[in-house]
Amino acid sequence: MQVLAFHLMGKMAHFRKYYSNSTALSYYLPPVVTVKGILAGLLGRERDSYYTEFSDDMCKVAVGIGAKTRKITQTMNLLKVEKPDDLNGSSRPNGKKYRDYGANHTQNDTEWVIPGNFQMGALCYPVRFWHRNSNLMDELAEKLCSLPEAYGSEGISLALGSAQCLGWIDGAKLLETEKIESNCLKTRFAAPISAVKGLDRTVSLRDISLLKEETIVEFDANRTITEKSKQDILISDNGTSISFQLNPQVPFWRDEEDDYLFLGGPF
Repeated sequence: MQVLAFHLMGKMAHFRKYYSNSTALSYYLPPVVTVKGILAGLLGRERDSYYTEFSDDMCKVAVGIGAKTRKITQTMNLLKVEKPDDLNGSSRPNGKKYRDYGANHTQNDTEWVIPGNFQMGALCYPVRFWHRNSNLMDELAEKLCSLPEAYGSEGISLALGSAQCLGWIDGAKLLETEKIESNCLKTRFAAPISAVKGLDRTVSLRDISLLKEETIVEFDANRTITEKSKQDILISDNGTSISFQLNPQVPFWRDEEDDYLFLGGPF
């Protein structure tokens, strides 16, 4: 079968953890639902309208880290919105200027994901995407693969999580992939913990930086996280490949560039 392969690129990202609202924590890796939302936006799908079309049963996503990343924390001044007037500042009392009225804003510690070398580097997330609808795959391929040094969009500008974290797509192409029946996998893509038996003991742990994260695979039609959606994953934050021993009967996928596991349910 064919998969759409590309890299999500950018200088800064914020993938807010779904359970955090008072402190804006971020995942290192874009959740699967974020990747689906980016692709749906490029196709011009309306907000919250595409969850069934991009459900785990309809499409599959593999995502990894292709270059060293790190996190920083900055204190952000945010609007404190309790009523509509707080959005435009018209609720300032006694004609005070906005900067004199502390009740209109709140400060929040926010995590940002940045490249290991911020000045010279960029965030790089390799992605593999497959969808049951061949027409949708063709439409995406036309948007992402037909323009050299650019990508097309029917809707959004691409952002890595938060709207201010503008990004771009690089190296998009269609690749032939095949299912591999083997219990040894070396990959820079995220691997579900449920599929992993252990690490290859011949590899020095000093060569990798192993992280345990959580990803969200899908929403239902009401934008509620489904019962099977949350998945624990393993990933290296420095862009190096990890050698895994997989559980029996767990296949992985291989194209001309990478080996990887699709995140989500069985495939």
